[in-house]
Amino acid sequence: MKKIKTTAAIIALLLATVLGVNNLTESLPRNPDGSKFKIRSLDRPLYITLHHTATKGQTLQQIAKGHIERGFPEIAYFAAINWEGDMFQMNEIDEISWHDSGQNTNSIGIVFVGNYEEIDLPDEAVKSAEKLIEFLEDHLNIIGVRYHGQTSSTLCPGKYAIKKIKYLLR
Repeated sequence: MKKIKTTAAIIALLLATVLGVNNLTESLPRNPDGSKFKIRSLDRPLYITLHHTATKGQTLQQIAKGHIERGFPEIAYFAAINWEGDMFQMNEIDEISWHDSGQNTNSIGIVFVGNYEEIDLPDEAVKSAEKLIEFLEDHLNIIGVRYHGQTSSTLCPGKYAIKKIKYLLR
């Protein structure tokens, strides 16, 4: 049987239909200067890096605007998971977004919305992360799952998240 090449469009379609991920790639703010993230091959080995927004009550729209104000082309993460466990695609999977300095070319960023250095990460969000990670592992060459603090000097994704996501790390 011939293997079908995985593309960003196929991944986006499957995320929406299989997992119910809300695609926000066309509705979030973008830098008015027209800059874009670079594109990577989806055949290459990739990590998944887990983050938190470290925010209190900001929407994904507001977070995207904040990233643009810092000079980013768009929001810095591929996907977000909110308090209720709802999942959102924010960039195309093949975009090299700027979520983990020095690791961006080989990493897909997934962010939990909230500050999990201060509050507990809800079980619903953890369950959604597990589903999203398993999906990406099934469709891409994922070689590991880690959290931001393992690759950079940061508390991200927060001590309360780290306790809950340890079983997801590989």
